[in-house]
Amino acid sequence: MIKLSVTALLLAASVYAGNLGFESGSIKAHTEVFGDTTIDPMTKKATSRLSMDASPTTLKGSIEISMNDLFSDNKKRDEHMQEALESSTFPKAVFDVKEVVSKGGDTYVLKGVMSLHGVSKAMNFEGTITEEGNKVRIKAQSSMKMTDFGIKPIKMMFLTVRDQVDLSVDVGLKR
Repeated sequence: MIKLSVTALLLAASVYAGNLGFESGSIKAHTEVFGDTTIDPMTKKATSRLSMDASPTTLKGSIEISMNDLFSDNKKRDEHMQEALESSTFPKAVFDVKEVVSKGGDTYVLKGVMSLHGVSKAMNFEGTITEEGNKVRIKAQSSMKMTDFGIKPIKMMFLTVRDQVDLSVDVGLKR
């Protein structure tokens, strides 16, 4: 009887556990050119190596993007961005989730390590994690400085790109 109960408990738990595949959404970056305009590159492609049991605090793993998939509303500026990111040498950005801390309700802090441009640094994202059926949605924000990752902000004549980049994640994942 005990074996049957343990087996039933493990089967029930496995319904909630599992890998989370990227289904839809976007990952956006925002910065500005001093004295000119905003720059808002984004991607709608990501590779998820995330998994989660029944609670969002059990979220672990990584999410990765290809730097070549970043695009904005200006193709020429995108070429300069790819040069600054040295995307041929450093083709990926990876956020590795180490811990998820509840702040109450659906609000969480995702603590982890961002690997970008050959540099890995601790970084936190804050936002919401919601579940509906077999789908999980993560909406979170963070910010970083390009120079912290060895990236030199672009300077063109009298215009300079701001060092700070605001990151916004809105992804739908499927179990």
